[in-house]
Amino acid sequence: MNTPHTAARGLARAAWIGLWLLAFGALCLWAWPRQMERGCWLAEWPFEQGCADYSSGKLETTTPSQQIAHLERNIGDGRAYMWLTANLAAQDDELATPLLPWLRKLVPHDNQALALQANALLRAGDYERAARALALLVERGEAKAREPLVALMLAPETQDAVRAQLTPESRWLDPVLASLSAQVSVDALQPFVTEGWKLGVLRQSTVLGQIDRLKREGYWLDAYSLWVALLGQVHDGLYNPGFDRRASLRGFDWTWPQQRAGKVGVQVSQVSAAPRNGYLLQVEMTGRAALPQALVAQPLVLLGSQFRLTGRYMSDRLRAREGLVWALRCADGGERFAQSEVLEETQKEWRGFTLDFEMPAECQGAARLQLEAAAAWEARAGIAGVMYFDDFELRPRAAESAQ
Repeated sequence: MNTPHTAARGLARAAWIGLWLLAFGALCLWAWPRQMERGCWLAEWPFEQGCADYSSGKLETTTPSQQIAHLERNIGDGRAYMWLTANLAAQDDELATPLLPWLRKLVPHDNQALALQANALLRAGDYERAARALALLVERGEAKAREPLVALMLAPETQDAVRAQLTPESRWLDPVLASLSAQVSVDALQPFVTEGWKLGVLRQSTVLGQIDRLKREGYWLDAYSLWVALLGQVHDGLYNPGFDRRASLRGFDWTWPQQRAGKVGVQVSQVSAAPRNGYLLQVEMTGRAALPQALVAQPLVLLGSQFRLTGRYMSDRLRAREGLVWALRCADGGERFAQSEVLEETQKEWRGFTLDFEMPAECQGAARLQLEAAAAWEARAGIAGVMYFDDFELRPRAAESAQ
């Protein structure tokens, strides 16, 4: 049985719940448009499809006036300041300049804000701070920062500003050098490579890439200097003359054609020299395809004039009319200026060979030692058989005669 007191308590509870529902409804009516506005401004789900009545900070169609109106209602929105600055910079760099100090305070770690500051520093000629900002962007993975940083590295008047950013903790130099376009000449960047290697911030593969590019561009002495810096110590003459180190096929090491699918004319490998220690070079010619001009090669930087090359070879079932020779050409190409005697069939017996030569002035101290078919026609026809090489030595003849 309901008493008046019980009924009164029920009405009071209903009124209290009603008041809360009204307050909640009023809050929703007030908050929902602002939530919609914020979501549209940030272009976040689920507001991407319902923002016709709201502006977005990420849309190109958003005007500076719309962004300023948003900031008047959201004065602490750091990203909105950054988007406004970017929008103004797209119209006129000078319009964005007054906002840059605010970006350093509000969004100090934002990459786009840092890029805007780097551009302003470049325009102002503050190259050291610009280089610092660009290097930081590269370390953060911003690929677009590499091109302006490389431009500073190439210009003589700004190189020192970039080199000042190199420390043992730097992580920007390796990705910059590893991603250089083919149009960039690496000769001007050699000081960065040398210093970066000394500081331990470059991978060996990156340095080898720079050496190979210097060779392709004809900077043989610079490439060899970097090769010496990479290895720490390099003996004069041939590198790895006994073939006992595994060839890297890079730099100033031994190189040979890489095997490809299908018919190949030659297969080169380093095999055990047993019962002796170490390895020797095996050159197996299949006779099924033409031979490349160089079966095996090594670039050389020789700063003398008279030299003697010696070595040992052995052949097995060699079928050739004019055979093979070790030939010397200028590093940039051209005709042979010296060659060994023809390497013959030895029926698995070791023989020695000697080649005395003089470096031509036109080679400018850089040559290439190559194992070649003696006759071009026979290279095109193909040669069959296996040859082995070991115990090479290259030294100045003047030094030899003085002994």
